[in-house]
Amino acid sequence: MNGFLGACGAVFLAIILVANLSGARKDMASILALAVCVMLALTAGQYLRPVLDFVSELEEISSIDGEMVGVLMKIVGIGVISEITVLVCADAGNASIGKSLQFLSAVVMLSLSVPLFRSLIRILQEILGQL
Repeated sequence: MNGFLGACGAVFLAIILVANLSGARKDMASILALAVCVMLALTAGQYLRPVLDFVSELEEISSIDGEMVGVLMKIVGIGVISEITVLVCADAGNASIGKSLQFLSAVVMLSLSVPLFRSLIRILQEILGQL
């Protein structure tokens, strides 16, 4: 929780600094904004560690194939990365490029989901066959 509160404080400070630098030193404002984004990504990484540990535990105690868990993690990663990129595109005034990237990421995630859907259908067939 302290990392989150510190990140929020840093964001508020960065907003004030970027607003003040935007008029005279746009290059410094952009570098500061990028540095804050990197800091936030690293902070988010700290909060993802327990989630990844839980997924590993779930994989060990269940019959979930490790490959399927990997596919799920890729899908989540694509979603997060594309959302961040779309927001950066919108901030840069290129919302149309961001929307195109959003469409592409949805198609890629759907494509990666095909093995999961096949596995789900197989499981449902096994369950229905036992009835």
